Formats: sequence, C-alpha cells, structure tokens
Amino acid sequence: MQDYDPAAFGSLPEGFSGAGSDVVLLGHPAGGGDALEWLRRLRANPRFPPVIFFGDGDERQIVAAIRSGAADYIGKSTMTHQRLVESVATALGVGGSAHQPARQEPGNSATPELPGYEIVRLISQNDIASVYLGRERSGERMVVLKVLRHLPDSGNEKHFDRFLQEYELVARVAHPNVVRIFGLGVADDHAFIAMEYCGGGTLKRRIGEGMTADSAYQCMRVIAGALGALHAAGICHRDLKPTNIMFREDGSPVLIDFGLAKHAHFKAAITGAGAIFGTPYYMSPEQGHGGAVDQRSDIYSLGVVFFEMLMGRKPYDGPAAMSVIIQHREAPLPRLAPAVARFQPALDRMLAKNPEQRFRTMDEVLAWSPSTGPLADTALAEGE
Repeated sequence: MQDYDPAAFGSLPEGFSGAGSDVVLLGHPAGGGDALEWLRRLRANPRFPPVIFFGDGDERQIVAAIRSGAADYIGKSTMTHQRLVESVATALGVGGSAHQPARQEPGNSATPELPGYEIVRLISQNDIASVYLGRERSGERMVVLKVLRHLPDSGNEKHFDRFLQEYELVARVAHPNVVRIFGLGVADDHAFIAMEYCGGGTLKRRIGEGMTADSAYQCMRVIAGALGALHAAGICHRDLKPTNIMFREDGSPVLIDFGLAKHAHFKAAITGAGAIFGTPYYMSPEQGHGGAVDQRSDIYSLGVVFFEMLMGRKPYDGPAAMSVIIQHREAPLPRLAPAVARFQPALDRMLAKNPEQRFRTMDEVLAWSPSTGPLADTALAEGE
C-alpha cells in the first residue's frame, strides 16, 4: 500500500494513471483543496483503478462523488474497519455487501429505463426483484429503486396489482423509522418503487462490530415502534432481519423491505412451488411451518434480532435451513449471558413458541422495561 499526502507533496503529477494500484482511497479535503476535483480528474482516465471516496456525509457530496465516478462513498463518521474491507472487496470484484455492490454502469442492456430516475449501480437482485442505487433526474437526491419483474404473460396481473396497492399503502405510513417512499410507477414490463437511500450501513454490520446492551435495547425499541406503525396500517413485515434494518448518516435506524414475504408468497402461487419463504434464522415457529402469521410473528422475529444484538450470535443455528426451523419450534428458549440477563424476561415473552404466550402487540413490547417489567408506562415515546 502506498500513501500520498497532498499537504506535503501538493497535487498529483499530470498524467498520473494509477498504474500498479488496484484501488485508490481518496479523502476530502485533499491538501486543503476539493477532493471532488481530484476525483473528476483521476476518473477522466477510463483505465484508472476504482476510487473509494471518503467525505463528510453531506448528501450533495455523496451525489457529486458518485456522479464523478467514485466506486463507493464512505462518510468519515460511519467508517469502520469492516465497512472499509467490504468496500475494497467490492471495488476489486471479490465480494461485498448487499448495500454497496460492484458498480453497474448506466446504459447496460440489463438495466431498466425508469422515467425520472438515473440508475447508478446494482445493489442486489433475485428472481423476484432487483434493487438499484439511483438518482432523481430533477434533483440531487439519491434513492433506492426496487424493480419488480412484471410477468404480463403469466396470467397473474392481479398479483402485480397487489404489489402496487401494497406499496401505495406503505407509502402512507408516517413514522420516522420506516423508510420513506418517494414514488411508485410502471415502466415497460417493470413495476418500481423509489425509496429513501440510507448511507449508514446495516444492523448486521453493527452487530459484527459489537453493540452495548443499552444501544441494543434502544435500537430494539425504535424498530418495535416502526413495526407498530406498519401493524396499525394492516401490514406485517414477515422478513425482519438485521440486513433489513439500515441506518441513516445521522445514526437513526430505518426499517426497510416490509412486505417482502407477501411478495414471495405470491411468487409461490405463480410457480406452484409451495415453498416456505423468509429467512429461517428469524422466522417464527408458525411461519417456519407454513402456518398463519400475524403481528406476533414480527414480535418473535424482533426477539431473535434483539438476542443477536445482545449476544453477537443467533439463538439457533444449524447445518440446514430445516434444522433451524425445527429448533425455533422445539428447542428450549435461548438464555442470555449474566451481564445482559436483565433482558431475559422480555425475550422469553418475545420468543415464546406459542403465539398466545407472546406479547400481543408492539405497544406491549414497548411497555416493558428492565426496571419495571411488562406493566411499565405504555406511553413511552421512541427516538429518545
């Protein structure tokens, strides 16, 4: 690895090609100047290696960096060793996270054309939908674009209509910790949703870095409030997991990808596969065995996530998905370490095998506290 200090040596020499470098890390400011100008000059060379830009987290700067050709943008306040490793690995094409994948150039034949938006890169994809990082053409706002494959020849247009109706409903959910929906539309054979871009990484990353008991408890409560808002609107998340909880640059957690299991369910109806959809590590016993689910299933999943935040590991693990599903139904309730045992009563209620023995609503979850137990004041406000 080679270092170059512009404060000591000034600007890079004209014609610097980056030869011999696999990736370049560029921080702002650069020697007291604007590192964005450096980025534009370096990326003017189409053979220049990928550049990872480090800035102050300002949205205008994020947009300018991506527009100028940065392979990734990392806010200095949110940078961690794991975040840097993921970014470098992705830039080199040897791995990465669902949040910051390898850049996909606009204009690629596989990239859909969405009116009003410019696609910057592919984030993730499966056989149901693709997720892109994008930008509004009429402004500077970065967005996440979830594109559902419309199947006009499948005879299942009603499922496509349900997709649109469901997200129109979610767009009306007003809660500061539910991802904001900016737009919904149809282009060619695709339906798409434009939603808020959260640049602070996933809860999975924070769990990997280690969380204090207090931060885990507060995060759990904020997400419980967000789930409660969805439930009040008649929506069950059904796929709660650490990668579906993102953070904004200001550190506030945001619930994303609500309703995914509903979408997966209609896919099963189309294919006739009859499979169980979701993430086995976080599924309630009734969901894992194909039973009816309601908001208590989300409470169970939140309990699994809470346990993982406190302990740094999942409560149940196994060599195959079905072995994990069986443990959720039959294994003893997981126990916390003595240092965090004060949260055991709440987890016992959240992770009860029988839904009738769980907290009934997210309000009941929020009513519980380590000091007063389940009869605490139900009027506690989130975001404290």
